[in-house]
Amino acid sequence: MQERNNEERCSCDLDRPLSFAATVDLHGDVSECCCTFDEMERINAEIVHPLLKRVVATPFFAHFKIDLCSDCELWTDAPLCVLRDCGVCECDEPPAWASQVEWMPSITGPDAGCEHLDDQVVTTVDLHVLEEWPSSSGLLSFLNDDSMVETESNHAISDTAVVVDLRLNPERYTGYNGPSAEKVWNAIHSENCFQQENATDGGCSLTSDQRVYNRILSGLHSSISLHIAHSYCLEMDPNKIAECKTWGPNVTVALERVLNHKDRMENLYVAFAVLLRAVQKVGIAITSAVPTEDDFFAESLKEWKDHLLPQLQNMVNTCPLMFDETSLSLDGEGLGNLNRLELQRRFRHLQQIMQCVGCDRCKLWGTLQTLGIGTALRVLLAEDSTNEIVELSRQEAVALVHTLERFSSALVYATELAATSQEG
Repeated sequence: MQERNNEERCSCDLDRPLSFAATVDLHGDVSECCCTFDEMERINAEIVHPLLKRVVATPFFAHFKIDLCSDCELWTDAPLCVLRDCGVCECDEPPAWASQVEWMPSITGPDAGCEHLDDQVVTTVDLHVLEEWPSSSGLLSFLNDDSMVETESNHAISDTAVVVDLRLNPERYTGYNGPSAEKVWNAIHSENCFQQENATDGGCSLTSDQRVYNRILSGLHSSISLHIAHSYCLEMDPNKIAECKTWGPNVTVALERVLNHKDRMENLYVAFAVLLRAVQKVGIAITSAVPTEDDFFAESLKEWKDHLLPQLQNMVNTCPLMFDETSLSLDGEGLGNLNRLELQRRFRHLQQIMQCVGCDRCKLWGTLQTLGIGTALRVLLAEDSTNEIVELSRQEAVALVHTLERFSSALVYATELAATSQEG
C-alpha cells in the first residue's frame, strides 16, 4: 500500500459543518481511525446510508441462511422474550439455491426437535431467488486453518438451517432480556474481548489490533442498542397475547445505553469505519458474489455495482482512508502475524456465544453481524503485497454489506434520538 502522510490520507474534501458528534462531546479524529467524527458523519449521512438502504432492500442482499436450532454449548438457561417478534418469519419452502449452501434444511421449516416461539410463519422468498449460491467449506475461510479443531456442532448445523428474508424480520425490540441476555453480553465483553493487564510503565497493555477488536464489539453492542431504542414497543396490545400495539423511539433507552456514554458512541464510529474500509477494499468480490444468470437479481447488481460501489470508490480519492488497516501490524504483533490464531479462536468463541442467544430474531441479527465483522477482519488482513485474492461466499457478502448498513443506520438513529431528547 502506498504510504501517505497523515494530512493527505486523513483529509476529506467536505464543506458542511458538523452537527451531531459535537453535541455528544466527540471532537477531532476518531480513535484508531484516520478520519474525524465530522467527516465520518457527513459521509455516512450524505452518501453511504441512503445508498446502503437501497442495496439491502434488493433480493440478493435481503436473504440469509441460518441455523436457528443450534444448541448452546456454553451454558444452559431459560430465555425470556416478551413479544412474538422474538420469532423469525422463515421461508416455508426452501428456494432452489439453498441446496448449494452448507446450511441446507432437510425439511421445510424447523425440525420437530427445535422449539420456536409460536410465531406466524410467512412465505418470504420468491422461488426466483437463486439457483446457484457458491458454497464455502465453512463460515469464514480464515477459520478453516488446519490448526483449528473442527467441532461436532460445525457439521450438525446443516439439518435445521432455514432461509430468512431480512426485510420481514427487522432488527428491533423483542423483549429479550433477563439472565439469558445478560449472559450473552457478559460473555462477549468479559471473555471474548481482550482484557487489559497492568503494564509495567503504567500505560495500556493492549496492542493496536486488540484495541480495535474490542472497539468493534463495543460498537456492535452500541448499534444493537440503538436499533432497539429506535424501534421500541411503547405499548402492548391488551387484546392480543405477546403483540405490540404501538411502536416508536425510546429516547430513555438510547440515552442510558449509548448516548450518555462517550466511549460507546466513539466505538460505534470505529466499527463503522472498519466495516466501510473492508467493503471498499473488497467491492469487486462482492460484485462477483451476486449471480448474473437470473434477471431476478438484476436490481441487486445494479444498485450495488452502478450506484453504491462507484461512490465508495470515489471516496477513496476524496477521503483516502477511513481506517488504515496497516496500523494493525505496526508493532510486529498485529492480527496479520502471531495473533492470527488467537483471532480465529476468539471468533469461533463469538460464534458459540451467538448460538446461545435465546431469541430467534436476536440470534439471526447477532449471527449475521458477527459473520460480517469476521469477514471484514479477513478482508483487512489480506496482504496487498502478496497479491492475495479475496473471494467471498454469498453468506459473507450479504453479512458484510448488511453489517455495514446496520452500523450506518445506527449512526443515523443516534442523531435522530439525540435530537428528540433535546426537544423533550
